[in-house]
Amino acid sequence: MEFPKQLEKFREKLEKTYKTCNEIKFVPADTKPWESKIGGCPYLEKIEDYPKDENEHPMFFLAQINLEEMPLLENFPTKGILQFYVVDDDCYGLEDPCKVIYIEEYLKDESKLLAENPFEDKYITEYPPFEKSGKAVFTQKQDMIGFCCKGYDEIANDAEDEDEENALWDFCDTAGSKIGGYPCFVQNPPEFYEDGTADILLLQIDTDDGEGTCEIMFGDSGNCQFMISREDLLNKNFSNVYYDWACC
Repeated sequence: MEFPKQLEKFREKLEKTYKTCNEIKFVPADTKPWESKIGGCPYLEKIEDYPKDENEHPMFFLAQINLEEMPLLENFPTKGILQFYVVDDDCYGLEDPCKVIYIEEYLKDESKLLAENPFEDKYITEYPPFEKSGKAVFTQKQDMIGFCCKGYDEIANDAEDEDEENALWDFCDTAGSKIGGYPCFVQNPPEFYEDGTADILLLQIDTDDGEGTCEIMFGDSGNCQFMISREDLLNKNFSNVYYDWACC
């Protein structure tokens, strides 16, 4: 990674923070039921498998990741499908538990799978966080610590003036949709991240509303994170995933 001349003195410390992540670009496209995607139809063998909230209302299907379609990441399963659902309301389930479903074995026979989301036209929210459903395209990269992450302040303490502080802040930007690496919290980091309850980034979906995109935006230029503990990830236990989103 190329470092600005002004920040060369931070190189050694920043390089020690590198984590491998998979960046995601969501592009409008038709998808197979088992493919990685945002919106559209999740992998479903029968309608009864579709998750519901505590009031028995269908949850909002946000995204699906086929782990075999992306480059390998340390500690992550190497096969299967992860599905991400949130409570269907005008706040995208912010105050409610999310649901992450792990399907380790799946079929690739479309005749035995649902071809359309059975509840897409029954969602409550009038303004979903994306305008178009689409396919996920992955690119692996090295992610360095972000300005909102634990440990950043120890590096920033070496800044000699405000210009250097601002340059470092701008450089340590962890925005973007991704799996793994460092989160980018638009507002203050949530408590579950600060106290270490869940500090591995399972999925971040970020604003991307340019031409040729799925026109993603949470509120006003916001994003969302699903986070998990290392122990639960290693055990393939996705019942304790934490979810948060915020906007500017």
